[in-house]
Amino acid sequence: MRRIAWAAVPSAALLIGAAALPSSGAVNHDRTKAFGPLGFTTVGMGSGPSYGEPSFTWAPDGRHGIICTPGSNAGDSTTVQFWYTADRGKTWKHSAETSPNGGGDCDVDFLPDGTAVSVDLEVSDSYLQESTDWGKTWKRVGTFGTEQDRQWLAHSADGSKIFMVYHDFAAEAEFYAMATYNHRTKKITINQADCCHSAQSADQASAPGIATTQVNPNGSGTSLIDEGGNTFSGPILIDPSDQSGRTFYVVYSISDAQSNFNPKDGVPPYGPTRGVIVSATRDGGQTFTSSYAVKAPPQADGSAEPAEGAIFPWGSIDRAGTLYVVYNSTNGQTGDHFHQYYVFSKDHGKHWSKPVKLDALGHNKGAAIYATSDAGRKGVLDVAWYQTNNGTPSSTSNKVLWTPHFAAVTGADSKHPHIVQQALTKLPNHRGGICLQGILCGVGPGSPDRSLLDYFQVVINPKTGMVGIAYADNGGFHKGAGGEVVFAQQTRKH
Repeated sequence: MRRIAWAAVPSAALLIGAAALPSSGAVNHDRTKAFGPLGFTTVGMGSGPSYGEPSFTWAPDGRHGIICTPGSNAGDSTTVQFWYTADRGKTWKHSAETSPNGGGDCDVDFLPDGTAVSVDLEVSDSYLQESTDWGKTWKRVGTFGTEQDRQWLAHSADGSKIFMVYHDFAAEAEFYAMATYNHRTKKITINQADCCHSAQSADQASAPGIATTQVNPNGSGTSLIDEGGNTFSGPILIDPSDQSGRTFYVVYSISDAQSNFNPKDGVPPYGPTRGVIVSATRDGGQTFTSSYAVKAPPQADGSAEPAEGAIFPWGSIDRAGTLYVVYNSTNGQTGDHFHQYYVFSKDHGKHWSKPVKLDALGHNKGAAIYATSDAGRKGVLDVAWYQTNNGTPSSTSNKVLWTPHFAAVTGADSKHPHIVQQALTKLPNHRGGICLQGILCGVGPGSPDRSLLDYFQVVINPKTGMVGIAYADNGGFHKGAGGEVVFAQQTRKH
């Protein structure tokens, strides 16, 4: 999937600003007053050259948290930036670490005993590191996986297995790698002989060799030419209701054969995404079956199909085992007026609910992009996105403003969910357009601006049940107008 940030390709986000990152502390920028019905406070990490694509995780104790971003520090292109907190996000300190050929997309995760792990993209693979002091210092472990793009971490319930899912360049497909963690010795072992399993459906062989739409004529499985040719990696989800760690899912979106080669749709051979697939395994990854959580229906009049699941689709599982997919869609809209939706499944992805709209935008009004979510207790789903009320991703006007938004959903696994939706702050985090074509931004149609890169992250605090959100900000609405990572903390329950 050659549309996503990786280390060999410099991005606009890594080139903005020249100031060194702060060695400690955080900058408030007058954004700490609780805002909206859910009482969000925001604190900035400080202006610097690395702020795009922040990943975030809470430790099991609910007090420690870590944010990471890819990117340079004083010109070192192999550096990954970390910010870490010991007081639930009130104050933050900064650290950085290098890997041999890394500095690309990063992800970070806490194991149940408080050990932190991170991976950063080297394109040829990813590099795994660990921290035993809550993110202050990092120890190199080794390379993880093979040739790859966007990677995501997860772990088994007991922490003995560390999973990483990614898009494999050679196979043009979704793969996962696994490492083991010894609780007694605190040692992580990467078994390369056990690396790199296909995370796509085992029923591809029954799919048609060529398909003009994503719909398999026999109603099951997915089209091999669609699924294998252009996939957008979403997260790997370990089912918390299965303590064995043998049930997990891989979420990703795909384009289709028709749009891949249509210059009006994208940059051939990579067309817009037309559906979100969930591949499920219940035997520890030996076999997978897949289903469409969302798919664009063929248009009878020959007009363009809706875009479903643009960068990036996201998934979550609540404690009861209900699976949620959060995505953006242009269904029923003209142009690129995206809206945020979710669907859910209670039978391991075999059947899916009807879509539920999350944002409050009107028909053909504004846009909501970059879906990210987390699920908690039964029926609780929390979702964040970037939203503009006066433009679309392809807008070029500097008057188009984007602001991070959030929706708290209860009863999300029912026909009548309750949704509380608000902006995180009054201050916009971006001006102009936001390109959704990854590293192809500027090559094809649409705005070339991907200075925020391609995603951000929301995570529920395991102790308080309220969310923390790390997002990117280069809107210029605070003192010291360079880009920075911002942490938003929910302070009121819904």
